[in-house]
Amino acid sequence: MKFNEKLVLNSYLLSLFDVSNFQELAKDLKESRLEELDENDNSLFYHELKNKLISTNKIISDDKLQEYDENIVRHTKTMNRGLKWKYFQYLSLLFIEIYLDKYFEDKEQLLVDLNTYLREFNTNIDKKEKLTKYDETELNKLALYNATGSGKTLLLQMNILQFNHYANGKIKINKTVLITPNEGLSNQHLEEFQASNIEAEIFSKDSKGLFESNAIEIIEITKLGEENGDKTVAVDSFEDNNLVFIDEGHRGAKGEIWKTNRDKLSENGFAFEYSATFAQAINSSTGKKKTELENEYTKAIIFDYSYKYFYNDGYGKDYSILNLSEDSETIKQTYLTASLLSFYQQMKIYQSGKIAKNYLIEKPLMVFVGSSVNAVRKSSGKDVSDVVDVLLFIDEFIKSKTESIANIQKILSLDSGLQTAQGVDIFDNKFNFLASSNLNASQIFDDILNSVFNAASGILHIENLKGVDGEIALRIGENEYFGLINVGDSDKLVKICEANGMTVSSRDFSSSLFKTINDTTSNLNILIGSKKFSEGWSSWRVSTMGLMNIGKKEGSQIIQLFGRGVRLKGFEYCLKRSKAIKGRELEKKYQAVETLNIFGLKADYMKAFKDYLKDEGVSTDERVEFVLPLIYDKSYKTKKLKVLDLQEGKDFKKEVKLDFEYSDIRGISKKVVLSLYKQVDILESESKSGDKFEPNSEILQKKHLSFMNIDNLFFALQQFKNEKSWSNINISKSDIESLINKSDWYKLYIPSDDMKISSFKNLAYFETIMITLLKKYMKSFYEYKKSEWESQFLEYRELDERRDRANLIDNYTITVEDKETELIDRLEALRSMLESGVIDNAELHRLSKNDFKAFNFNKHLYNPLIYTNKGMTALSIKPVELNVGEKDFVEDLDSYLKRNSSKYENTEIYLLRNQSKTGLGFFTEGNFYPDFIMWIIENGKQYINFIDPKGIRNLNPKDDPKINLSLKIKDIEAKLGDTNIILNSYILSNTSLTILNELHTSLTYEYFETKNVLFQVDKKSTYIDSIFKKTLERIN
Repeated sequence: MKFNEKLVLNSYLLSLFDVSNFQELAKDLKESRLEELDENDNSLFYHELKNKLISTNKIISDDKLQEYDENIVRHTKTMNRGLKWKYFQYLSLLFIEIYLDKYFEDKEQLLVDLNTYLREFNTNIDKKEKLTKYDETELNKLALYNATGSGKTLLLQMNILQFNHYANGKIKINKTVLITPNEGLSNQHLEEFQASNIEAEIFSKDSKGLFESNAIEIIEITKLGEENGDKTVAVDSFEDNNLVFIDEGHRGAKGEIWKTNRDKLSENGFAFEYSATFAQAINSSTGKKKTELENEYTKAIIFDYSYKYFYNDGYGKDYSILNLSEDSETIKQTYLTASLLSFYQQMKIYQSGKIAKNYLIEKPLMVFVGSSVNAVRKSSGKDVSDVVDVLLFIDEFIKSKTESIANIQKILSLDSGLQTAQGVDIFDNKFNFLASSNLNASQIFDDILNSVFNAASGILHIENLKGVDGEIALRIGENEYFGLINVGDSDKLVKICEANGMTVSSRDFSSSLFKTINDTTSNLNILIGSKKFSEGWSSWRVSTMGLMNIGKKEGSQIIQLFGRGVRLKGFEYCLKRSKAIKGRELEKKYQAVETLNIFGLKADYMKAFKDYLKDEGVSTDERVEFVLPLIYDKSYKTKKLKVLDLQEGKDFKKEVKLDFEYSDIRGISKKVVLSLYKQVDILESESKSGDKFEPNSEILQKKHLSFMNIDNLFFALQQFKNEKSWSNINISKSDIESLINKSDWYKLYIPSDDMKISSFKNLAYFETIMITLLKKYMKSFYEYKKSEWESQFLEYRELDERRDRANLIDNYTITVEDKETELIDRLEALRSMLESGVIDNAELHRLSKNDFKAFNFNKHLYNPLIYTNKGMTALSIKPVELNVGEKDFVEDLDSYLKRNSSKYENTEIYLLRNQSKTGLGFFTEGNFYPDFIMWIIENGKQYINFIDPKGIRNLNPKDDPKINLSLKIKDIEAKLGDTNIILNSYILSNTSLTILNELHTSLTYEYFETKNVLFQVDKKSTYIDSIFKKTLERIN
C-alpha cells in the first residue's frame, strides 16, 4: 500500500465529514466565490460544508462548524493581510481546528477515538504494514503534507494563532520555536512574520530573547546540537515543553541527530511539521528505520494536499518533460539549443505586453540545477563537470553562429533528429509562438543574443566574484551580466573552466547577485546550481529547468525543485494556469509562458524523475487534445425563441452613481435580519418547552452606540464594497452615523443577556454586530437600486448567435492523457461521427461508459451533451460537462416526453444549457445563472422557463432571492406586457424535504410548490410533469 493511502489521521478527519477521500470532501468547495465572507463574517465555505453535513447523526454539529469558522475568520483578520483562503487552505485550517479542540478538550477521549478508528483502518492493510496503536505521547505532533506553492508559510502562521487559542491556560509552553533548513529561509520567514504582525526574531546565542522575549525564535536545524559550540546551541537550553514548527519537515527525517534534537524540543510541548515531500523522504529510508518513520508520519499527517491535488486543481504551471537518450555531442548541442529556444520563446511572450501584466507573469528565468555543482569527471583527458558542459554549450552557441542557426532551423522545422517512441519529433507543437512571429532562424539567433545574453556578440566571460560567497557571474564581453553560478567552491570551478579553454577572471564585488534575481530590474536570465533553489529560495520566475545528476537518490529534492518551478501567480492572483480558469484561457501559442519546461540531460535519470512524479500521483504523460464539433437543430432559428435581457450597452456601474444612505423602502430595510441564536439553543428550548421558539428582539441603544468607532465602520464597509466590486457607490461617515442612530431598518434577534455591557472589551462585540447589520443593509440597498434601474431597460429579444455566443457554443475541447488509449479510441470515433454531421444513437451509446458519457437529447439546441465520472482526472472538458443533477434532469425530461409524446404532439419544446457566469443571469437574485432555459411553444404563446437543479439546504425557504425569482419574474412579465410570452423560474431541489425540515419547521411539498421549487429526488417520477402542468396551467 502506498504511503499516502495509509494516512490514518487524515482519514479519521475525513470520516468526521462522512467522506472516505479528499476528492469527495472537496468537490463542491472549489469555486472561487466561496472564498468570500457573508454579511455575518462567516465564510461561504462554512455554508457549503454545512450543506454537505446532511446526515442526521452528525459528528460535527452545525454550531461547532460555525465556531471553527469564526475562529479561522478571526485569526485571519488578526494577520491583517487581506487574505482569502483557497478551499484546500481553508480545509487544512479547519482540520487543525477540529484536532486542537478535541486534543485540549479531552485528550483521553481523542486517544480512544483514534485507536478505535485505527483498528478498523488496519483491516485494509497487509499484516506486515499494519500501523501500531496510538499512545498518548504521539498526540502532540501534527504534520501538513502540502505542495510547494500551496501557502505553507501562511498556514504555519495561522497554526500558531490556532494553537494559542486552544492552549490558553491548558498547557505550559516555554518558547515558540520555528526550525528551518537554512538562513535564507529563516530570513524569509522573519519577513513574513513581520507582514502578518507576528512578533518573531532570528535566534542569537548572544541575545536575551531565549529567556525573556515572547517572540517566535527562528533557528536553523544545523544550529541545534547536543552541546553548545561556536555555531550551535545545546538543545537542552530550550527545555522540552516548547511549541515547535518545523519547515521542510522532511529534513533529518531519515534518523540523523537533527531529528532527535528537534523532537526533544517538543517532547512535553507540541509540534507542527510542514513538507511537500514526506513520502519521498521516508521512501528513501530502508529497513526498520523506514518502518518507524512511516508509522510515525502516517499517524501525524493531518492534511494531505500533495502535488497531485495541487496540479489537478489547476494550480501552478503546466509542465513539459523531455528526455535525451543519446550521448553524442551533436545531439546534445541540438538538444540544449532547443532548451535555450524554449526559454527564449517564454521571454518573447513575456515581452509581448498585456499577457504578462494581466496574468501576473514574472520575467522568465532559466535554471540548471545539480546536487553537486563541482562534481568532476574526465572527458577527452580533461576535468569537466555538468556545469562546465552547460558553459561549453553557451560558449559554443555564441561562437558558432552558423551551426547555431542551423540547429534553430532544424528544431523549428521538426527535423531535430530527436523523436518520440511514436516517431514524432519531440519539439512538435512546442514553438507555436515563434512559428507565428515570422522571424527566420538567423533573426532568432540575433535576438537570443540580445534577449537572453544581453549582448549582440562577443566571448563568454566567467568572473569569480571575490567578496561574495560562492558566486560566479557570466557575461558576454563587457556587457551586463546575464547569468550566475552559485557554488560552494568557486575557485575550483573557475580553474576547471580555465583548463577547458574558457575566459576567466576575478572581480571584487561587495553584494550578492543571487539576492537580486527577484528584483524587477534584474538582467540575470540564467541561474546555475545549487541547493539554495530547492530549499527555501522563493521565486516566481523559474520557467525552464535543466536537471543535472540530481534525483537519482534525492526524491525529496526532485519534488521540491519541481514544486518551485511550477509556482504561478495567475490571473488576479488566483494561482491557477489560464487553462483552468473559465473564460480566461490564453490562446494556445501563449501558453508556453505558463509551462515549466524540464530538460533532462540523461535518459536513465529522467526516467527516475518521472517515476517520482508518478509515485506522487502526477501524470507525466503527454495529453491529446480533441475538438468535438456540435450538431445543431437549426429549426430553432425559425421559431424566434425569445430571451430576457438588459438592453445592449446599458451598464449600471457606468451610468449610475449612488450615495449610501438611509431608506425606509420595504425592499431594502425590511430585508435586514440578523439572528445571533445558535441552532442548538433553539432546538434545546423547543425540546424543553414543547412550544415553537420565539427569539428575543432587540435594538442597539445609545449606550451600545456611544463607543462605536465610526472609522472602523467606514473602513469595514469600504472593504466590503471593494470585495463586491461596487465601484459606483459612495460611502460617507456622516451617512453611516445617521443610519446607525435609526433602528427601523433592521431586526436583531439576540438573547437578552447578550445585550448587557460588562466591559470595554464587550463593546467591541456590539461594533461587530453593527458592522454585520450595515453590510446586510448595504447589500440590500445596492441590489435593490440596481434592480430598480435595470428593470427600466429589460427587454425580450430573439436568441442571437452574436449576443448569446457563450451559450451557443461551437465545440467541446477535450484533453486526455495519452495513456488512456481505450478512451482515446472512443473519442476519435465520436469525433468522426460528429464531423459527419449525423448522430447515430446506437453508436453513441456504445461509445459511452461510466467514465465518459455522451448522449443525444433531441430537444436540446445542440448535441451531444456530455457527462463524466467525477473521479475521472485523466481528461478535462471545456465548456465544463454536466453535473449529476443536470444530467438527471435532461434524462428525466427525455423519458417523460417519450412517455407522453401524444400529449405534446402539437407542442414545440426547446432546451438550452445556460453557461454559468457567461450566460444569461439575474444579478438582482445574487448572481443567479439558472442551468437551463426551456422554451415551450403552444397555441401561439411562448413559455420561457429558467430551470436550475441544485441543493437548497442553505437557501432560506422564505426570503432567498433564487427561490423568490419565481415571483419576481412574474413582476417582470407583467411590466413588459407581452401577453404571448410567459416567464417562469423553477428550482429542482436535490435536497430532500426531510433534511430541510431539520433546519426549518413545518415545511411541506405544497409550500415549496407555490414557489416553483420541485423535488428532483423525492418526487422523481412526477416533478417533470409538475413543470409542464404549472407552466401550461393544465389539470391533466
